[in-house]
Amino acid sequence: MDENSCPKGEKSKKSLDCWLQMIRTYDFLQSQVATLLQRHNLTVPQFEVLSTLAVADCTNQQELAARLQVTKGNLVGLIDRLTERGWVERLQVPGDRRVNKVRITEGGKEILSKAFPEQVGAVETMMSGLQEEELETLKGLLKRLSLQD
Repeated sequence: MDENSCPKGEKSKKSLDCWLQMIRTYDFLQSQVATLLQRHNLTVPQFEVLSTLAVADCTNQQELAARLQVTKGNLVGLIDRLTERGWVERLQVPGDRRVNKVRITEGGKEILSKAFPEQVGAVETMMSGLQEEELETLKGLLKRLSLQD
């Protein structure tokens, strides 16, 4: 990178610094959660699938991919691995062989019941340096950046 490729304005520099800090923070927080989930033989994406299905039982794969913000191709592999472990199952939609619904199994609920409280505790610990008002502010700012409600 040379001088000509560096941002010129103060806001550009601050924006880049902020973005880099978000990336570093995300990487740190993600690694903390990933380490915790490894104790349950789960990856972060697998945990996300299970926790989403626990509250949205029998979601079709396309809707699940949209909720998780992953491609349908990535989701297929995740569902395959979770199915092999007996944690989710695919259900054929009557009258439409192209659509599968996905449901968490009792085995999936069991592993989630062990991992979820630990994950919540870890997140609470990671966020403990922020006051409630700061958490609300941070959430609002992050939503604005991701253009979500």
